Amino acid sequence: MDILLEVSDLKAGYRDVEVLKSVNVKVKKKEIVAIFGSNGSGKSTLLKTIAGLLKHWGGVIRFLGRVIDNLSVEERVKRGISLAVEGRRLFLGMSVEENLILGAWTKRDKLKLNLERVYSYFPQLAEKRKALAGDLSGGQQQMLSIGRALMAEPKLLMIDELSLGLAPVVVEKLAEILLKIKAEEGISILVVEQEVSLALEISERAYIFDLGEVVEEGNSADLIKKDSIRRTYLSLS
Repeated sequence: MDILLEVSDLKAGYRDVEVLKSVNVKVKKKEIVAIFGSNGSGKSTLLKTIAGLLKHWGGVIRFLGRVIDNLSVEERVKRGISLAVEGRRLFLGMSVEENLILGAWTKRDKLKLNLERVYSYFPQLAEKRKALAGDLSGGQQQMLSIGRALMAEPKLLMIDELSLGLAPVVVEKLAEILLKIKAEEGISILVVEQEVSLALEISERAYIFDLGEVVEEGNSADLIKKDSIRRTYLSLS
């Protein structure tokens, strides 16, 4: 089975405000998929709903062919879904290593192995393993957020706003690391990204959101050539 995640006619929102309106998204095994679009278009809401942080209103979420709509966050993590949330949400008064350990609550038996695995991808975190998370740079905090999500050994790693507030050189390094993780471990990655050129560069496929709906989708290499996308999202003619 090639499909890892399949979201069908998904509806979700906050209180009485519907944000997602019959959204359809697929992620294949060993694939990076990007999502971009205007602010408030439902991108973060999609990731939260897949992770179980937000209750879905309708539609179906399938992971590895099984319906997971009514599973708890814990059960979804155990099945292989991890989310690095927007804003990182780290415990700033705790050390780097303590934050990583918190991400391993479903994989306690492999704690040491997964710590070394994460440190191999993020040597800066290894150097600062005893430092407080609040003393890290923005780029290092993003590394820690991603590393914490990796501690659960996900089959699907979701990242909300990879480059937000980071310098271009840091973003480029993070992109390289994600490509390495995918190549070495076969982890699928679903990333929400505001820098459209980056999103299309690192992904195989992409979805464009607007007002809670998917307005366009396709292979990233094809999308980046489309005049409408170049004008609207890349400021190119």
